[in-house]
Formats: sequence, structure tokens, C-alpha cells
Amino acid sequence: MNMDTMKVAIRPMSTPQALDLGMVMARHWFMPLWQIWLGMALPIYLVFYLGGLWLDVNFAISIGAFGGLVFWWLKPLYEKPMLLWLGQALFADAPSVKSSILSGWRQSKDNALTLLVTKRLSLQRQLLLPILLLEQPDKRQFKARTQILSRGQGSGLGWHTTVMLHIEMILGIATLVLIWQLMPTQFIKTETLFTIIEQGPLWAELGWALIYFLAASIVAPFFIAGGFAVYLTKRCLLEGWDVELVFKQLRRRYERDQADPLRQLTTHSQSRINQPALSALSKENANPSLNTALNNNPPIATGEP
Repeated sequence: MNMDTMKVAIRPMSTPQALDLGMVMARHWFMPLWQIWLGMALPIYLVFYLGGLWLDVNFAISIGAFGGLVFWWLKPLYEKPMLLWLGQALFADAPSVKSSILSGWRQSKDNALTLLVTKRLSLQRQLLLPILLLEQPDKRQFKARTQILSRGQGSGLGWHTTVMLHIEMILGIATLVLIWQLMPTQFIKTETLFTIIEQGPLWAELGWALIYFLAASIVAPFFIAGGFAVYLTKRCLLEGWDVELVFKQLRRRYERDQADPLRQLTTHSQSRINQPALSALSKENANPSLNTALNNNPPIATGEP
């Protein structure tokens, strides 16, 4: 990581502050992150989710919610190229969306066992992804790095995952209710929305599947960017990135002054010129209690008109 080219001012932060930084990053790069998620998730969505409905209609092969469960379980595969793109966009020139999607499909088997089996239900998955993809540790190093970077986080990442999940559900249900309210009454043969959900017609299942897909695609960039920001701020705290950046700035300033002696002489002369004024100001403020007493007390009357 080349910190000199970093596009975000990283410093030690608390978990809520880091998550807020992640929200800003997700808003700034929302479109490319969203397109990468679509490029990874849409084929799986069509095959498992809509493919299951097609089998149910044409061949009476009912697989229930199995297709939707598979689509949800494979979410870490959609998130991997998003994180890699975000890391390159933050420290260097961002790659194209197409190349990120193709790279994501080629690397879909990497770390699949950890992401889809052992750590799939972890509430800190957004922090585990950058450790796996950017540091590429072995099994023992991964466990140690996870413990170190998770230390001091409290329940912030867990709450972040929980809130993102609920926002995803709220977006889906709110969109469904909005469409229901806008539908003309002559096209609705049932009385309530719950009756349609209970009967489960094909158009209702297709509509809900599409709504859930869009809701998940909107939430995903904020989920990944929040975890990545927490990862960066934690490494900044542990490795002293902010201190290193300050020393690099001082070194560049020193080299610039050495390359331009006239600039250094001008700066020194200005400081010598301003020194008498600063000395007079310091003498004036040397006895603040006396100055306060003179300002607060009225002048003494002398009897002269």
C-alpha cells in the first residue's frame, strides 16, 4: 500500500467514525461498486432463483426457497471483486468495471472454503474480507490477524451487519408495499397483500425476487466499504500510518528548502522581522492581571475640568 497516493485522509478512529467514513466512500464510488456487484450476482440470480421458478412452472419440480437460499449464501463471492476494486481505487488508479468482474469470476474459488463455510455466518465478514484478499495469510496468520484487528472493535461491526441486513429487508418490504398501493384495484382480485403472499402466484414470486435482488444490490456497497474503512483505520492505529505521513511531509519540506536556499533565506528573514513585534506583544501580555485591572477600573478623577 502506497500511503502517499491515498485518496482518503486515514487516521486512528473509533469504529463508528470508521463506519461513517465507509459510508462516504460508498456514496462516492457507488456506481462502479454497484455495477461490479450486478456483474457477479446477476448470473447466479438467474440460474438459481429464477431457474427454480422456471422448473416449478414447466416441470412441476418445486425446489421451494432453495434457489433464494443459494443466492443469499453465495454473497461473499459477489463482494470479493468489490473490495479489490475499492482497494485499488483508494491507493492507485481504479481498474475498469469489466476487468474487475472478469477477475472476480476467475478468482471465485480463492478462499471459498473460509468465506462460504467456516466464516459465512460471521458478523464481522466485512472485516475478514480485506484480511483474506489483501494480506493473503495462511491459516495460522489469518487467525492471529483477525484477533488483532478485531481487538477494541466492540460490537460495532456486529451492529453494522445487523443494521445493513435490516435496511435490506426494509427496502424490500417498503418497495413491495409501495407497488401494492399504486396498483389499480381492477387488477387485484384479492383483498389484502397478505392474501397474495399466502396464495403465492407466479407474478408475485417474480416481483418479490426482483425487489429483493435490487435491495441487496443497493446495500452491498455500503456494507463492504464500511468494513474496509474499519480495516484501514485499525491498521493505521497499529502501524502508525498517520505518523509516517507526517514525517514524510516534513522530509519533503526539508528537501524542498535545501533545493531552494533563497526560499529558506526568505522564510528566515521574515521570522527575524516579525520577532520584535512578537516580543512587544509578549511584553504587553506579560502581566494579564494588571491589564485586566486597568481595563475594568475607571480612570481616577483629578479634579480638573
